[in-house]
Amino acid sequence: MSDSLTSVRRPVALVWVGFWLALVLIGAKAVSLGVPETWGWPLELARVSFRDVLFALALGGVGEICAAACRRQPRLAGAVRVGVVAVAAGCALFSVVAYGVFESLDRPLSFDLLRLMRGAAVKSSITDRLTWPIGLAMVAVPAVFFAVAWRGSRRRVFAPGLVGCMGAWVVVGALQNPAAGLGRKAQRLVLSPHVELLRSTLVGVAGRRHGELPREFLPEDQDELQPFGNRGAAPRTGFQPPANVARPHNVIVVILESVGTKYLSLYGSRYATTPHLAEEAKHALVFDNVHAHAPYTFCTFMAVNFSIYPGLPWCYAPGGRSPDGGPHSLPPTLAAVLQPRGWRTAYLHNGDMDWGGEKVLLTGAGYDTVEDYHDFKAPELTSWGAEDRYLIDRLIQWIDEKPGQPFLAYCWTDQTHNPYVRRPGSRSVDFFQGQPPPAHREALGKYLNVLHETDEHLGRLFAALRARGLADDTLVVVTGDHGEAFADPHDQQGHGFSIWQEEVNVPFMVWNPRLFPEGRREPAVGGHVDLNPTVADLVGAEVPDAWQGHSLFASGRPERTFFVASVDDYLLGIREERWKYIFEATSGHESLFDLAADPGEQRNVLAAEPARVRRLRQRLAAWIAFEEQFLAAPATAAAAR
Repeated sequence: MSDSLTSVRRPVALVWVGFWLALVLIGAKAVSLGVPETWGWPLELARVSFRDVLFALALGGVGEICAAACRRQPRLAGAVRVGVVAVAAGCALFSVVAYGVFESLDRPLSFDLLRLMRGAAVKSSITDRLTWPIGLAMVAVPAVFFAVAWRGSRRRVFAPGLVGCMGAWVVVGALQNPAAGLGRKAQRLVLSPHVELLRSTLVGVAGRRHGELPREFLPEDQDELQPFGNRGAAPRTGFQPPANVARPHNVIVVILESVGTKYLSLYGSRYATTPHLAEEAKHALVFDNVHAHAPYTFCTFMAVNFSIYPGLPWCYAPGGRSPDGGPHSLPPTLAAVLQPRGWRTAYLHNGDMDWGGEKVLLTGAGYDTVEDYHDFKAPELTSWGAEDRYLIDRLIQWIDEKPGQPFLAYCWTDQTHNPYVRRPGSRSVDFFQGQPPPAHREALGKYLNVLHETDEHLGRLFAALRARGLADDTLVVVTGDHGEAFADPHDQQGHGFSIWQEEVNVPFMVWNPRLFPEGRREPAVGGHVDLNPTVADLVGAEVPDAWQGHSLFASGRPERTFFVASVDDYLLGIREERWKYIFEATSGHESLFDLAADPGEQRNVLAAEPARVRRLRQRLAAWIAFEEQFLAAPATAAAAR
């Protein structure tokens, strides 16, 4: 008797293949749930895995139907059975990958995540999480599954009892409330990773990127969003230096990678991560309520360089192509404004500027020097780039090349990006000594140590300016491109997924001992789109007509800014004074938080403030409508120049 997969007498029973796959998928969810702590653990496992079981049984059942339809052509029927077993083995492999992704990011792998993971630079962030158990499981699980499915599914009789048990498992899981008593992370664990990848891919390819959006607004709500040249009699300056105090003639803008306010001692963190910044705040104006508009590096790159909002999820890159095939006309950079006035200009990054096409976008944009860690000849620390010390070393070297000439330097750090690698040979600081360990102790500990290391290099920069007699005549702006989350206070890790404060509230320190001899704090609400206008205001430069931002010193400026995030969930939001409104476009769910009383965004006060919610929804709708039109038509941006 033949024992091949195509054997007519004893073919592989594909419903059995689905059964074996269901066991693998249940096992993956069991590992994610962890060690049983209560008698209700089996019920919990059924609740989070019943969709996986349905998927597995559907794969086997549909495969069996297709094979049966080809029974008059034995070779084709056998090929169908081989194909289904191979697909099921691939699904078993993917269950291991999905487990690793979920442990790292608290969410299933999706089309958007795969889109963000493209490029060689991501390698370090992935390999850092590729532990030897996961690597072994990626080989062993599909191999063992294939062997068991091949041999264990050749049965003459169908076992209705086993399938009945699986059906009962589905019923028990489905009858439970999938969200009751679960946090956001556990609610995402309920999802089938295989189904979510298929669903998100279909949605992403089809281009249906959002649900029903707010559309009702007052026409005047769009006035503040107009490029500067379209604002009529808007004041072109707001900052006035003290009497007999000259404006600075040098500017350094430092953008800290993956750094929000939450873990900075400068902003009250319990971890002493930034002693140098805290000390230098005595000679600076520190803004408490400045935000990234989207918790993703490229979006901040567009906002801080060109003073335009980063766009919406379905129109994400203003530097891309317009619908008619023509390139968008980007506004000028601050470098393009200051270079004709005799300023030296540089853009320095110890990461890879080919990622996201950043070097291409800055070519011809007013910078005399555009360099990344390849140009520094700095040794690679991770696939993302080199140590931050090489960036500060290159900046100081560049300043020394032509002493006496005014300069502008934008410097983007890299080391605080995941996987948070310290310089070789450095000693680790235990930031949790005597304190309750956080949920993600290991990852957070690495992050805090690298943050502390970056602060040391910033201390070297301030010391170098003083040693050269440049401190009083140099404006240093320190901000972050976005924050980084470690499941505190929300079930969220990393960045790019939400618009909670831990991901969007960023540092914004404006340092100059002559302008700010006594440090102070400023509560003004703003965003990265306001960075260039604020710096131009401080140094007395003309503001280009095409910039969308406002100087944080301008009188009458709106105390508002806007947010967007588009990985898995499509989130839009607005911060107005103490209030923050969030609209989840995929579900239509709304939230309102009073950040003065609830900085952790734990209490949704939507029901108590219906009039405020309606007004903020209108302002958000005005921003959505304006950005859709502004980004879709290249002529719009060109006309605003």
